[in-house]
Amino acid sequence: MSKLKSITKKAKTIAKSGIEPYQEGKHNFENENPDVEALALKRSEICSGCEYFKTEPIKKFHVTDDRIPVLSKMYCEDCGCISSFKLRQSIEVCKKWRE
Repeated sequence: MSKLKSITKKAKTIAKSGIEPYQEGKHNFENENPDVEALALKRSEICSGCEYFKTEPIKKFHVTDDRIPVLSKMYCEDCGCISSFKLRQSIEVCKKWRE
């Protein structure tokens, strides 16, 4: 996906869901909590096999994830969310996590 499409997806998701999911995910990424990490690890097993799990094309948005390395520099091509933050929040839940 191009950089323009990536930023457009991010903008649409923020317009739809607000900034709170991003803020919660970033906070949880920066402030380790065992329960949140366990849930994020479980979600990463689903996401890593998804066709939308891609390398973030915008380097400024790359996140290095030392606790769940498979999430490093990754994002969801469907919603545009940074994987390390998306998987650590529960406000905007991916439909694939419910299946």
